[in-house]
Amino acid sequence: MNYPERIFFLGLPPKLEREARSRLCPKNSDRVLLSTSDLLAIKENLPQQPDLLLLYAAKPEDASQALAMLQKQSPYFPTIIIDPDPSMEKAMELLREGAADYLGLKQLDRLEAAAVMAVNRRISRTQMLSASEKRYRTLVETMKDGLVAIDNQRRITFVNPALCSMMGYSEEELLGQGIHLFFDSANQALLEEHLVKRREGISSSYDVEVITKAGDHIPTLISASPLIDSEGQPLGSMAIYTDLRELKRMESEVRQAASEWRQCFDALEDMVVVISNDCKVQRCNKALSKYLGLGFDEIVGQPCYRIMHGTDAQPVACPHKQVVATGKATLADYLDPKTGRLFSLTVSPISSGDGVVMASVHLYRDITEHRRQEKERMKLSRAITEGLEATTMALTNMVDSRDPYTSGHSQRVAELAVKVATHMGLSSDDLEGIKFCGLLHDIGKGAIPLDILNRPGKLTEHEHGIIREHPTTAYHILENISFPWPVARVVYEHHERLDGSGYPQGLTGEQTHPWAKLLAVCDVVEAMTSHRPYRPAHSMHDAFTVLREGAGSQYDSEIVKAALEALGSDDRRVTVVDDDQGVLSVYTSFLKRAGMEVFSYNDPKLALEAYEQNPTPTLLTDLKMPGLSGLDVLKAVKKIKPNAEVIVVTGHGDKESVVAAMRMGASDYLEKPVQMAELQQAVERARRRYSKGS
Repeated sequence: MNYPERIFFLGLPPKLEREARSRLCPKNSDRVLLSTSDLLAIKENLPQQPDLLLLYAAKPEDASQALAMLQKQSPYFPTIIIDPDPSMEKAMELLREGAADYLGLKQLDRLEAAAVMAVNRRISRTQMLSASEKRYRTLVETMKDGLVAIDNQRRITFVNPALCSMMGYSEEELLGQGIHLFFDSANQALLEEHLVKRREGISSSYDVEVITKAGDHIPTLISASPLIDSEGQPLGSMAIYTDLRELKRMESEVRQAASEWRQCFDALEDMVVVISNDCKVQRCNKALSKYLGLGFDEIVGQPCYRIMHGTDAQPVACPHKQVVATGKATLADYLDPKTGRLFSLTVSPISSGDGVVMASVHLYRDITEHRRQEKERMKLSRAITEGLEATTMALTNMVDSRDPYTSGHSQRVAELAVKVATHMGLSSDDLEGIKFCGLLHDIGKGAIPLDILNRPGKLTEHEHGIIREHPTTAYHILENISFPWPVARVVYEHHERLDGSGYPQGLTGEQTHPWAKLLAVCDVVEAMTSHRPYRPAHSMHDAFTVLREGAGSQYDSEIVKAALEALGSDDRRVTVVDDDQGVLSVYTSFLKRAGMEVFSYNDPKLALEAYEQNPTPTLLTDLKMPGLSGLDVLKAVKKIKPNAEVIVVTGHGDKESVVAAMRMGASDYLEKPVQMAELQQAVERARRRYSKGS
């Protein structure tokens, strides 16, 4: 038996070529004379008289073209086709066109046997049975497919062990028997048809059921070739019997899986469409067909933009084009202009094994109703939040109304906490929750007698104990209110400290909620910088010093760092200038109680000298003063500190002076008599503008 010594490869991918070489080329011997993807190169090198051509059929037409060219050169040129996407139909067609054998990528264990058979199509039976060819004998005896040879009288002259096992006969029982033994009456005519082809020197392949000794019918692929002697005379034929039971079972499973997949595909409420790289619809589900009002035959094969958008050109912002280019999935909203329906569109790539994008799958989920409900929920949520905030403010104001000295403390703590939390990058929902915690953190003080709360002298141990109970009182008030945030817990813990020195529970470290640690820092800042009846307000610098000294021991270091950064621009220093000492005292006292660090002067000249040494972000000045007017002060202040926020105070009817002041850079004005609430609001506005500008 001859083994191929001179082999041509046509179009084999590198990985497949390596495997073919390992199977067909013995160690240290390369039998491959030519490896190319060019059919013309094969034709030009045919004078080298190769024994075998191994052809990779990436496209069926490539294989047909190659076979047609080879048939012109030699009617018996041995060619094996390897198909990456095998099917019975293609196998039958290519074997009829002259292929010696046809293999799928999962049948490469047959490659050596197929190569031997292809080369020995012209070799005599005597040569085929020669025991001297040990390699061939081993190959034939170990191959998985059955091998049988017959003479011109159609008698079996050779069988391999695989055929005996497949048919249930021993070798002795088969040798000399007619090949008709394997065929029932219904298939005798088919056998005769192919035996005639063998006598005409034509190879063929056909699918038929053969009968075993036990009477079982086995679906089989028979690939048969004539045996020709050296003078071209027929000696018989040989055939490979491939048991198709496993393949048929797999095909049945594939058909079942395809059917199940199709049913699942069509059961989806979402619309699904698969689009090829050239923008043609490859397949879609029933949901899309129903939505468009078109049958599958009207959709498949059509340009997607014509079907989906009703246009004759691909849109500029096309997600399919983006996915094909990048190989990455994309998600976007799609509003159908024809129906007004809103869809969530997910476009995902379909890639080959080597990562090349071959198509994309588009999933359209109707979110029209979901978005409508989402808007309604947001509207309801806003209404609930606004109602909750109004209730919270009412509770806070109720507590504040008992003590004018601490009025606004809770609001200011909430503002500071939100500012620091924003600097820390917390979410909008967290910021909302922290604001509510800040507004309610001192609600428990409503139960403390005012003579204890505002006593300027030293408190007794018992009185200290009463004050330390206000977080517990607040917790009992808030624990049964269904806040969407842990308000009760945070309020309960806002006086705790990292080292356990806080109250009322003496918590340490991670036992305390992070928001409570944040409120602790902001509460200290606001309390220290606000006026109390038993002490004047401290400066922001003093408050920052306390935080720095307590960072890591009493206060969370990261929160302290964020507070120093976020509140560093929250400068509460204000200069007040008014020649009326009584008015000046009222302004100063009120602003200090509001948490401001106030520098007050009744002499405009002295005020400017001091301002040049210590320019504050905000300055409040009367317009009508002896010596230097408020306009003179404004002009000088803007020269010293151009970004200073200047508030002017004017008498009723003095509009011309106000206009002049505003043109010179004043940011706000107040009319006499000034209400304290208006004064506080004006200073807070100025402070916020300065903070944003800095």
